[in-house]
Amino acid sequence: MEEDYYRHMADIQARHWWYEGRRRILESVIRRLNLPAASSILEVGCGTGANLHMLKKFGRVAGVEPNAWGRAHSAEISDCDIRDGLLPGGIPFSGPYDLVCAFDVIEHVDQDLESLRTLHRLTSSGGHTVLTVPAWRFLWSQHDIINHHKRRYSLDEFRSLLEQAGFNVEFMSYYNFWLFPAVALVRIVKKVLRIDNRPDLTRPENPLINALLTGVFSSERFLLGPCRLPFGVSIIALCRKEPS
Repeated sequence: MEEDYYRHMADIQARHWWYEGRRRILESVIRRLNLPAASSILEVGCGTGANLHMLKKFGRVAGVEPNAWGRAHSAEISDCDIRDGLLPGGIPFSGPYDLVCAFDVIEHVDQDLESLRTLHRLTSSGGHTVLTVPAWRFLWSQHDIINHHKRRYSLDEFRSLLEQAGFNVEFMSYYNFWLFPAVALVRIVKKVLRIDNRPDLTRPENPLINALLTGVFSSERFLLGPCRLPFGVSIIALCRKEPS
């Protein structure tokens, strides 16, 4: 992605409803793992560092980011060890890590299966990997193009890749469920009318609307775990590397 887009992400990531809602969901999922206090954590594709402070609640965090500006910004705001690297073969850490994270990363790479195998290798025996990816091909839009996405996944497709990579999938679900009808309707209408839509990550001007969307989206953290949501804009997967 272009540097201007990274700067835009850095500007909104602390306040935008999607970033904050996703952070709350991810934190809830990771908290249920009951990781040891000194756990080692790696975030692959940390972008501009939106999740690093949240991850630091659970242990020692390092990150990988191929974009120079994003890498520098992530290191500055988090005081974490952030290094240049790219999936599948260019990761500058050897691990293993108690928790490996790749949040909306795998859809960017050409070799998704090989990239998942790299994440499996970086995960410690008995450790966990948490991933998110965008869902449903029919939701493909200008947002995907601007973000340099290669694909969107179905639940079955992504599960198959994870299992081929060697993971035991402990939990997997669609999420961004409540807002799915609105997102799907908007994207379908724009396709039909051939509207050259803006990227989705534009922060609402009204802070009350932003707060409302944050609350609605993040409320799914109370459902994920006890429930598997039947559809959503994205997919979340909690995987385990079985002990040798």
